[in-house]
Amino acid sequence: MSVSYGRLDYGTSPWQRIDLYGPAEEETEAETAAAAGAGPGFAVPVVLVHGGFWRHDRTAQDMEPLASALVARGHRVAAVEYRPSWDGGAWPAAADDCRAALRALEHRDAGWAGATLVGHSVGGHLVLASISGNADGANVVLLAPVADIAEAARLGVGGGAVRDFLAAHLTAGGSHDQATPDPDPADLRSLTVVAAEHDQAVPHGLTAHQLERWAERGLPLTSVTVPDARHMHLVNPERQACRTVVLPLLAGGTSNTEE
Repeated sequence: MSVSYGRLDYGTSPWQRIDLYGPAEEETEAETAAAAGAGPGFAVPVVLVHGGFWRHDRTAQDMEPLASALVARGHRVAAVEYRPSWDGGAWPAAADDCRAALRALEHRDAGWAGATLVGHSVGGHLVLASISGNADGANVVLLAPVADIAEAARLGVGGGAVRDFLAAHLTAGGSHDQATPDPDPADLRSLTVVAAEHDQAVPHGLTAHQLERWAERGLPLTSVTVPDARHMHLVNPERQACRTVVLPLLAGGTSNTEE
């Protein structure tokens, strides 16, 4: 299936954009409804939020291979770009950007309201920050997430990334906990966490801490660890971890896989 490309701006910064991917073929009215996820059996739209430790070691463009692979499975895909910490995106601005991007998508097309939300690395932090308190019952998939800011800082995850991201917030008397999303069960229909066995960016201790915290919160949690996988393998459709775990997981909208 060939891919069509689009762009949706949701703010005045050049960073505040959404890269759109979809089937290039002309669609009938019924096919358009299917692409929007209208009804059972149709491909649910997918929203991707990249990592890069809020400083853009990665960008939305790095999600294009995964987006194209999802389009080949019948999905419409939106890859959210947001301001990096060094250009206006320090906490809470990047989370505000992600929240604004989701609103912009839904305003453009109501079908995006039921999208599966996927966050890779710190993209997981931004996804959870965007849906916390909404009580909308979102389907969320987190790939090697860095979401608990206090624990990430304690473990030195990302070098000085947490310090840079929270610099102004901490100077103003804020805390790491205030920047850590704390969703309620009502915010989530499902929360699926995928870890990479040989993740060189996210330590197993952080993953275990986050899973324990979310389980204690009573979130609808499912987790899986992909053997022989590294951090970026989870978003690279050329890698087995993505082909055999992540793509089938997203194609189904939610996961039935257990750790």
